[in-house]
Amino acid sequence: MNIAQSAFESLTTADARPTAIVIGTGFGGLAAAIRLGAKGYRVHMLEKLDAPGGRAYVYHQDGFTFDAGPTIVTAPFLLEELWQLCGKRFSDDVDLRPMDPFFRLRFDDGRIFDYCGDKQP
Repeated sequence: MNIAQSAFESLTTADARPTAIVIGTGFGGLAAAIRLGAKGYRVHMLEKLDAPGGRAYVYHQDGFTFDAGPTIVTAPFLLEELWQLCGKRFSDDVDLRPMDPFFRLRFDDGRIFDYCGDKQP
């Protein structure tokens, strides 16, 4: 029996709601689970790592913490929409602040490129 079959068999319940299984708990999987839950589904998530995050996973090794994920939010309106689906306000839980520059790239030869969005650096 594979992990998906095992997950489906563990869902036996008297709950008549439709059931969805989301594989992966990265941003996309979490967003899909929220949307399905808001539509009335019972949602179960499968993740191979020990914590959610996908590409935004945080690694701990030898006393150090490594943030492996995205460091910028380019579409905050998508997060706001997910909070609204849950009857909440994004701004009540998260304080996003604009950065200037939006992001900075550093090259091996010492050059720096600043991206400032609509503005020119």
